[in-house]
Amino acid sequence: MRETRSVFEFDEPVDRLWQAITVYEVLVHWLADEVRGRPREGADFSWTWHLGIEGNFTSHGTYKKIVPGKELIMEWKDHPAGDIFLQLIFDSLSPNTSQLTIINGGFPNSDAFDVWLDGAKEGWDSQVHKLIDFLKENKDFSQFLKKV
Repeated sequence: MRETRSVFEFDEPVDRLWQAITVYEVLVHWLADEVRGRPREGADFSWTWHLGIEGNFTSHGTYKKIVPGKELIMEWKDHPAGDIFLQLIFDSLSPNTSQLTIINGGFPNSDAFDVWLDGAKEGWDSQVHKLIDFLKENKDFSQFLKKV
C-alpha cells in the first residue's frame, strides 16, 4: 500500500489548530461546503463540496482514532481506491507554533491508482493553504461556535 505525506508548520498553538480541524462549525469555512458528524471514535462523518455545474461530491467515512490535540485517524467508506485512511498528527513546537503531518494512505500498489494518490496529495496541500489563510483571518472562533 502507498501513501502521501506532507508536513506543515503553523504560527498557531496546537490547541487552536486541533479545534480548526475537529469542530465542524469551523470546518465549513475552509474544508467543505457541508460537514456532518462530530469527531468520536467509531462515529461516521461526511464532507460535501458543491461543485457547480458538476454537481455535489460527498465523501463518507468513520473516525477510527482520536487522541485530542495529538492524532486523528479517519477511514473512508466509499473511496474508489478502496480502504483509504487519513492520519493527522499534531505536534506543538512552541507555545505559539505547531506542526501538522498529513498522511493519506491505503492506496493500492498499482499504477492505475496513481491519479488518486497524486490527487490526494494535491488536494490536501491545497486545503491546508485554505486553512492557513482562514486561521490568519479569524483569530477568534467564537463567532462560529455560537451555533452550538
